[in-house]
Amino acid sequence: MSDKIELKEKLVFVDVNLRSAWDEMTDDQRKSLKSELYILNRYISNVKGQPRAIQEHFVTRVNEYFNKHWNLLQKHPKLLWLLLCMCSYDGETKFYHEWIGNKKKSGTGGKRMKFLEEIYPNRKIDELELLADLSTDKEIKDLARQYGMDEATIAKKLK
Repeated sequence: MSDKIELKEKLVFVDVNLRSAWDEMTDDQRKSLKSELYILNRYISNVKGQPRAIQEHFVTRVNEYFNKHWNLLQKHPKLLWLLLCMCSYDGETKFYHEWIGNKKKSGTGGKRMKFLEEIYPNRKIDELELLADLSTDKEIKDLARQYGMDEATIAKKLK
């Protein structure tokens, strides 16, 4: 094997169930693969341009085999590689795997986010985004009242 294994090659290895690839890799290649296991997970679980049954196969297999006990298994990269290879469809067909990105935030959090950043300046952005997404308009207005804002200010900041 060459010094660097491209991501496309690793995806093909999983598609054709090439479990022996791990044993054939150098230590540097294994180290690189270990750091890319999460990335491979995101790619393998999504196939583009395939019937629904094949798409469901990859999603359910990756969730059942690879994701299920991730916290316990992440210390065992060879086992994770073998579990990824188990997600192969038929061991022969190569698929086009597309990246599954994080969901884009809806526009509902804009003014809420600004308001929550004012009230909680020391909170992390992801915490504020979560709070903005989980809170109803009524809860946000109640929070504003608790901080002593009058109705006109609340309406201006949150509308």
